[in-house]
Amino acid sequence: MGLYSCKEDIVGQYPVEFTPPDTVSNVIYESLPGAVRLTYKLPVDKDLMSIKATYTLDNGTKMEAAASAFTNSLILEGFGRGDSLRSVSIVAVDLNQNVSKTVSIKVKPLESPIYNVKKTLVAGVDFGGIYLKWKNPLKSKVIVVVTTPDKAGKPEVTLGGKIYSSSDSAIVNVRGYDTIPRNFYIQVTDRWGNKSKMDTVKVKPLFEQMIPKDNFRKWNPADITYQEFNSSFGIDKIWNGKWGTVATANDCYSTASGGNKTNSITYDLNYLANPATGKGYVIPSRVRIYARSGANFSAIPKEVRIWGSTSPNVLTTNTEGPDAWILLSPANGFLMAPPSGQSGLTPTAADKTFIEEEGIDLIFGPGKPPIRYVRIETVSKWNVTSSINSFTYAEITWYGKVVN
Repeated sequence: MGLYSCKEDIVGQYPVEFTPPDTVSNVIYESLPGAVRLTYKLPVDKDLMSIKATYTLDNGTKMEAAASAFTNSLILEGFGRGDSLRSVSIVAVDLNQNVSKTVSIKVKPLESPIYNVKKTLVAGVDFGGIYLKWKNPLKSKVIVVVTTPDKAGKPEVTLGGKIYSSSDSAIVNVRGYDTIPRNFYIQVTDRWGNKSKMDTVKVKPLFEQMIPKDNFRKWNPADITYQEFNSSFGIDKIWNGKWGTVATANDCYSTASGGNKTNSITYDLNYLANPATGKGYVIPSRVRIYARSGANFSAIPKEVRIWGSTSPNVLTTNTEGPDAWILLSPANGFLMAPPSGQSGLTPTAADKTFIEEEGIDLIFGPGKPPIRYVRIETVSKWNVTSSINSFTYAEITWYGKVVN
């Protein structure tokens, strides 16, 4: 029978000498948001392997950071408040796992970026819930958590209420709630468990509905000519309620290919709307776009601008006044990208299912004016080398509120 040992295996070479390296010296630090950068002079040791620093976060978590012997600096991350000195212990380690004597210093980090994000965060009532917007100029990785009481009164994470972001600014929506007053609790956190103070926002979510498609109609202003790939792919296909696995090959709308065709499509959201009273106009909250089955991201634009108007005389040459298009999207358009983060040229299988079956929501944000006519303008396409200039939509669904 074999004999087994309970001793932990050594990682790396077995010790061949037992002389510890000298300590690091001339240690200085630079305060960073939620972190510090240590700079030091390395000890002279022929088999020096690394420098290790240990420290404690605000929540009591013990941390260790290490750098190789080929650099003289080390970043310690995860601090929360920047209002006190913190103790850091530094040792040198050689290839034989010998450890030097400890060098201890006090450091004072700047406060975590989550607090600056929190200071800029604004929340307010929106369709089906609330909207949130904030600035994050350092582009730090933050998590914005939104909770709301469940039936038992215990806060739980809302639908879509855990938002990971590292962009310099963001506008997001948390939806799915009835039009009754409700508390939403908002907190900014990071991956180290630092948390801002929790804010409470009490709102009555605005009513949101899918805009009925029965009254959608083909419509074009004077300066945007109607286009289609051929008569089998007319614009009425984008509101026939068929996409994904329930659609046939012809249940989609394709724009004309080649030539000097316009990059915009237009149509009427309610041909029965009353211009005198505004009844039947649409206050838009978002639009959901589905790609043709089997074509996924290669068939839809990469970026689109969305416009609206209530004037049948609207023109693209008008920049202001009642006959000018109203921009509903960001100025540079909405990016219609795979959720995985892949390029639209190389989407994953889940990305393809998402864009063909679930659709991608383009969210306008609160405060948009009533509209009747819509314009979807292609800004860019995924395959820039392709000579095919047409775009295909399986279905386009609008959400918001119909003015009664």
